Amino acid sequence: MKSKFISLSLLAGAVMLTFTSCGDKKNKKEEPAAPVQQEVAKPEPVLSYIPAVALYNPGALYKPDKDDDGLMVWNQSVNCGTRLEAYSYSDKGVEMKTAVRIVNKEKQERQFVHVRYNGDDYWIQDVTVALKAKPGVITSDEVFLYKEADIKSMTNTSLPFGTIIAVSDEGGDSKFACVSVDTEKETFHDVFVKKECIGGDTDLTILSLAAAIEKSKNEVLRSELADALSKFNSPSDLVNERKNEVLDKMKVFDSYIPEEYNPLMPGVYAQDSMTDDDGWDLEENY
Repeated sequence: MKSKFISLSLLAGAVMLTFTSCGDKKNKKEEPAAPVQQEVAKPEPVLSYIPAVALYNPGALYKPDKDDDGLMVWNQSVNCGTRLEAYSYSDKGVEMKTAVRIVNKEKQERQFVHVRYNGDDYWIQDVTVALKAKPGVITSDEVFLYKEADIKSMTNTSLPFGTIIAVSDEGGDSKFACVSVDTEKETFHDVFVKKECIGGDTDLTILSLAAAIEKSKNEVLRSELADALSKFNSPSDLVNERKNEVLDKMKVFDSYIPEEYNPLMPGVYAQDSMTDDDGWDLEENY
């Protein structure tokens, strides 16, 4: 009897343990699985182009040397005021790098800005370019530079009529524009000029055409340039005076050098073996 009683007790205990274990499993809350951390892909840098202006005349555009890493080699020149596009990436801004150029067989370390010109890639020294800017021109006589957009900050440095500058898109106010300019003695960045003294694209075109007419020795080209120049007008009296001065000279020149003297080269006298001391053809002109 005793052994049967012990067996029944053990059986009852096992049943109770089983029910208890089942109850614990039902009452125990299941813990949520830890979230799987997914790696977030970094966005690809976005390339954009910032407007820029060459400040030097001539300005040098460089390309990396194919055989010597870190060396910049002059590739071509651009005029002061030439529009460029600076490479800028969303993760690091304007693309720049330190490289070496060679001047008089000496290596000089400089900072270069990556730019695009006429659809091709170049590098330009940072001091010779203005970023986030557009070309402009001084349309008044003796315009002074200011350290700040404040009349009290005027400097002793003045810019003559016709000076090409780079006008920044930022930093100015209703009266002053933030500019960069090279005076051949010194290069200035982030200085200020009165807006009323600055001309834009039309003024630049007029002054460029006038300069090209005076430099050209080809009368056909001079005539074509003069015809183009006559179609522009500026809000600046000085710019218009410059235009009219050049056109008046062209009229005087054309009045005493008729084209019939040399049909092969209009506006230029033909010369023969019989000439006077000034080189004029004695036989045809007198």
